[in-house]
Amino acid sequence: MNEHTMNPSICAIILAAGTSSRMGQPKQLLELKGRPLLEHVIRSASTANFSEIITVIGCEADKIQKTISIKDPRFRWVVNKDYLSGQGSSLKTGIAKAGSQHSGVMVFLGDLPFISQSTVQTIFQIGKDMLKNQDESFVIRPEFNGMTGHPVFFGHLDRNLFMQIQGDQGAKAIISKISTRQSISVEDSGILFDVDTPEVYEKARNLNK
Repeated sequence: MNEHTMNPSICAIILAAGTSSRMGQPKQLLELKGRPLLEHVIRSASTANFSEIITVIGCEADKIQKTISIKDPRFRWVVNKDYLSGQGSSLKTGIAKAGSQHSGVMVFLGDLPFISQSTVQTIFQIGKDMLKNQDESFVIRPEFNGMTGHPVFFGHLDRNLFMQIQGDQGAKAIISKISTRQSISVEDSGILFDVDTPEVYEKARNLNK
C-alpha cells in the first residue's frame, strides 16, 4: 500500500457563485451571527483535515473577496465567470481547479451555514477510510429524517464525469451515475437548511445555534 493510499489527499469545494435571485441580494454576504453567511460555511469546512479548500464565486466576486478574509493557507478563491449558466458550471470550475493529487472531493453549498462540525468530520472520515479500502468511485451523503443533504463526498472521482454536467445540473447528475452510494444518518438538520429566501434568512437570524 503506497503513501498516497495510506494518506489520501482530499479537497473541499464550496459552491457560492450564484446570483441569489430568490433572496433579492447577494446572500453570500448576509450577516449571520456577526459574520457573512458564506464565511460560516468556509469556517465549517476548515475544521476538517482537507489538503485544499476551494470556494467558487462569481456574482459579486470582487466584493466577496474584499469582505471575507480567510487566513487558512489551504484556502483559495476561484472565480467562475460563467456563473449565470448555473451551479453545474461552478462545480465543473471547482473540479477543474482542484489539484490532480486529490483522490476525493467534498462538495459544500455556500448557503448552508448551519452544518455541524460533527457532520463535516463524520463524512470526511468515512470518505477518507473508504478511499484507503477500495478503488472504485463512490459517493457519501449525510441524511437527516430520511432526506439527504450536504456536504457530499466523492471518492476516486472521475473528473471526465464531472465535465459532462450541463447548465444548472449539480452533483445529483453525477451521483446517479456512481454505483457505490452511501447515506450516513446524522442528527443535524443543518444539512438541509439552505438560506435562499428573505423568510428563511429571517428564521436563520433567530436561531440560537
